[in-house]
Amino acid sequence: MIYIFIIILIYIYCYFIFPPDVLILQSNIRDFNFSSLITRQPIVLNDYLQEPEKLIQLWFNTNFKTPLNPTNEWVQNKNKYLFINASKDTEIIIYKATNFSYIPDEDDKIIAIKLKKSQSLILPYRWNYYLNPDDVSIWGINDIITSFLFF
Repeated sequence: MIYIFIIILIYIYCYFIFPPDVLILQSNIRDFNFSSLITRQPIVLNDYLQEPEKLIQLWFNTNFKTPLNPTNEWVQNKNKYLFINASKDTEIIIYKATNFSYIPDEDDKIIAIKLKKSQSLILPYRWNYYLNPDDVSIWGINDIITSFLFF
């Protein structure tokens, strides 16, 4: 029993190891490589998705999926992945993953990602983001571990 507990703690600890460099990955649905999710870098899907729910169900069928209500303030992603689909042309501002919720200041390097209508962005765990809530639909995608991580 203690070994299982230790393995779970190590697994949880791995969620808080973030990549030292920020890369924005780009892909399309046909060439998408699921191992790119392990890099914990944002992924822009260049395809135009009219029904993103179908792709989310197909790609993340073993995960828990929850539609979320976006807000127009800085938010830290508490989901394993945040799937953002643009309902109109928009810009999403992101800031690297941090252990604690963080609002960047004027000296921080933020990234602006422009999405055309129906394009998508997959944002990994603990990345900070700011968006216009009227321009997007978002879904939180979790596994059993991130479902219980509330901090």
